[in-house]
Amino acid sequence: MELTAQTKIDDLLTEYPFLIDHFTARSQKFVLLKNPAIRNTVGKSATMMQAASIGGVELESLLAGIAAEIKVKTGQEVFVKKNEPGAQIESLTDDDARQEVLKDIIKDLHAGADMAALKKRFHDLIKNIDPSEIARMEQGLMDEGMPGAEVRRLCDVHVEVFKESLANQKVPTAPPGHPLHTFMMENRAAEGIIHELGHVLAKTGDTADRESFKRHQARLAALVDRLADINLHFLRKENQLFPALERRHISGPSQVMWVLHDDIRIALKAARAGIADMQVPDVYSSIRYAVKSMAEMIYKEEHILFPMAGEILTDEDWGAVKKGEDEVGYAWIAPEKGWMPSGWGASPSNRWTSS
Repeated sequence: MELTAQTKIDDLLTEYPFLIDHFTARSQKFVLLKNPAIRNTVGKSATMMQAASIGGVELESLLAGIAAEIKVKTGQEVFVKKNEPGAQIESLTDDDARQEVLKDIIKDLHAGADMAALKKRFHDLIKNIDPSEIARMEQGLMDEGMPGAEVRRLCDVHVEVFKESLANQKVPTAPPGHPLHTFMMENRAAEGIIHELGHVLAKTGDTADRESFKRHQARLAALVDRLADINLHFLRKENQLFPALERRHISGPSQVMWVLHDDIRIALKAARAGIADMQVPDVYSSIRYAVKSMAEMIYKEEHILFPMAGEILTDEDWGAVKKGEDEVGYAWIAPEKGWMPSGWGASPSNRWTSS
C-alpha cells in the first residue's frame, strides 16, 4: 500500500478501522471522526494533508505514525510517499465538510483557542468563504444548541477570522429604488455622521475637562441625535428583511444581528444621557462604543448579510420588503425612484451586481 498526502481519511479507516484509535491518540480533534456525521462529511472529503491541518500535527509525522501502526497491527508494509516541497493544502470543496470545519473553528474560538492558529486552519482548509456559508454556519451552531447570544458574542471574533477572505468579496450594488440600494445609501449617510463625530471627539479628547466638553456639547448632542436615527434602518431590517430571510429558513443572521442592534440602541441612549448630564469622561466611552459598533455593523451588512440576501431572496421577496418600507420610514435619506419587482417570484433577484 502507498500512503500519500492525498490519501483520504475515510479510505484509510474503511480498510483499517483500528486506525481511529491512532488518530484520536494523535490529536483530540480527531475524536470528531467517531461522530458519523463528521465521518461522512469531513472524513470522506479530507486528505491526509488536510487532516494534519485539522489536527494541528505535522503531515510527515502523521503519515509515518499511520504506516507504523498498520505494520504493527497487520504486518503489512506501507510505503509513505513524501510530499512535494512547497505543496499547498487544497481547500475543502464539499459543502457539508466545509460547514463542519467552520463550526469547529468557531467552537474553538468559544473555547479560547489561539486566534492565529484558527486563522491558519481557516486559510488552509477554507480559504475563500461565501456569505451564505457564514449564515449556514451560524444557523448550524444554534441548531446544535449554542445560544444565539453566544453566537452573537462570537460574531465580531469570527468575522475577524474570515475578514481577509471577506475583503475579497465584492460589495453588492443594486439599482436605485431596490431595498438594498436604500439600505446602502443609509450606510453612506451613517458613515458621514460618524466622520463628523470623529472630528468633534478629536477636539474634546477623552479628558474630564468640563469646560472643554461644554464648548462642544451642543455639537456632540446634535450628531448623536442624528446618529440615533439608525433605529429606522434597524427597524426595516427587523420587520421587513429578516422575516423575508426567515421565510427562506435563514434565521441565524437575524437572531445575531437583532441583538447587535439592541446593543447599539443601548449605547446611543447612554451617549445621549451622558452628553446631556455632562458625564465626562465616561460619556466618551459610550459614544466611541456606539460609533465602533455601527461601523462594524455596516461591514457585516455589506460583506455578509446583503450579499447573502441578494443570493437567496426572489423578486417576490424583495417586493414584499419594499412594500412595507414607507410605513417604517428611512434614516437620513429618501429612497431613490427606479427599481420595481418584476416576475414576482419567477426568478431569483440577482438583477443587482457586485462592484
